[in-house]
Amino acid sequence: MQQHITPADVERTIKRLRSVLSVRVNGNGEGEVEEIHVTIDETHAPKQVGRDIESALASELGLRIDHRKISIAQIRGKEPQAALRLQFVNLSFSIDRQHAQAKVSLSANQEVFCGLASASGARCDQLQLVAAATLHAVEEYLFSSIPREEDRPSLALEEVSEVTVGGEQQAILVGVRALRSRGEELFLGLAPVRQDVWKAAACAALDALNRRLAWFVE
Repeated sequence: MQQHITPADVERTIKRLRSVLSVRVNGNGEGEVEEIHVTIDETHAPKQVGRDIESALASELGLRIDHRKISIAQIRGKEPQAALRLQFVNLSFSIDRQHAQAKVSLSANQEVFCGLASASGARCDQLQLVAAATLHAVEEYLFSSIPREEDRPSLALEEVSEVTVGGEQQAILVGVRALRSRGEELFLGLAPVRQDVWKAAACAALDALNRRLAWFVE
């Protein structure tokens, strides 16, 4: 371990990571890290947090740590699990003869994640554009939760359509294909049209993924 890197430096770096509740770093007489003890909540899996710790220490401090020196204890409870849900904040849509753009904002843990999608021409599929912007906002959240690029999922729209539920209620159906290293799945989301179809498209795309966020970050 480099002499200018102290256990306190290591602790400060790890404490900034998501899910981390507490950190204790034990060093030897030569200033080298011997043990790292971490407690986390339920928002991320221990293996993911372990990889995040290794990546953060390597990128920020230039410190390579054997994963066997990292001990992670997960504290289970009902409250942390609620953090694995995104809330719709707002959306904006602009369109002219040549260009259309949708912006969707979502929130989690008092942070806002924004997604943009644009297309050429006024005759673009507006609902698909809003759904795509929502997926980009979800990706922003997932990318902030999954530092390793190879672990990040790829999200693609499979379907965005207007449907009728119960013979009278108009709704938007969104299909999302999610691909990651361990496989792929097709998720469906549905949202009734109450205020406008744009918001319904955003909520349907969010509904397709919101209950599956743990599948991505575990």
